[in-house]
Amino acid sequence: MNLRHFENKARQSFWLVHIEAWQRSGMDRTNYCVQHRLTKSTFDRWMKYLAGKEIARKHTEHQAELRRQKRLEAREKGIKKRQRRRYAVSTDMRSRAVQAFWAMHVEAMNWSGMSVRDYAAGLQLSPTSLKKWRDRLDDGEVEIDWRAFLHPSARPQISTGAKASAKDGATESPLTAAPNDDPPTLEKQNRRSFSAEEKLTIVLETERPRETVSSVARRHGIVTSMLFRWRAELGFGKGKRAKLAPVAVADEGAGASSTPVVLHDLLQPPDGMTAVELSDGRRVFAPVGSDPDAVRRHVLDREAAR
Repeated sequence: MNLRHFENKARQSFWLVHIEAWQRSGMDRTNYCVQHRLTKSTFDRWMKYLAGKEIARKHTEHQAELRRQKRLEAREKGIKKRQRRRYAVSTDMRSRAVQAFWAMHVEAMNWSGMSVRDYAAGLQLSPTSLKKWRDRLDDGEVEIDWRAFLHPSARPQISTGAKASAKDGATESPLTAAPNDDPPTLEKQNRRSFSAEEKLTIVLETERPRETVSSVARRHGIVTSMLFRWRAELGFGKGKRAKLAPVAVADEGAGASSTPVVLHDLLQPPDGMTAVELSDGRRVFAPVGSDPDAVRRHVLDREAAR
């Protein structure tokens, strides 16, 4: 195509209109030519002739910069969406799974010594939700043993009774036995054992007004699940009524009395309950305002039916 072809005024006007329209459209040259049924090679030659090579290069760079900015904006929007989904943890208080999830994290945070903000940032949790669930567990609004929801293979083997002592005293294999002059391991040094009286004393602390299982466990340095197990073993489980045990004093002489002694101060009546004395010295708990005679007759009828 010779130079006389480009000097045609009609052709120049036609291509000037298309080049100006393309610059305002924001489209690349290929899509513009396809949309207007133009030949791209011819379009490029007329653009170089009319606008010059430098102007065409600058415009191409400008279009590339616009496309790069659009990609950056799309990437930032995606990051913001992922950040919003980072705290997508359900806070439904009725779900036992959600309660166990937050109870696990609250207990881990208390044992770690970290603040709410630092612990939540480290595990990508919502600090507001973590604080709310910590307050709910401390106030006794929610009480749950989160370890009971673990798969049996993931549950830690925690024991402080006679079974653990028996395991510690078992004869080791000569291949695994450590030399006698080695110092005891840290695990054996930190292992604690509790007597029956100590367990009962700690469990009774959970029955005090404005006391929760988690707060008592932290005060004594034990895990919450262990304290829940002690409560169940001693009859303090949720929905179970405490049992009174009559204790008889052994005869110390001929004039000693064999009248059973009831541990009246062992358990205090729960909220909304009152103690009723039976004819044989035992005590039972009944709702406040109940007729003592009616309660005694009910107990006698139940025992007679058995």
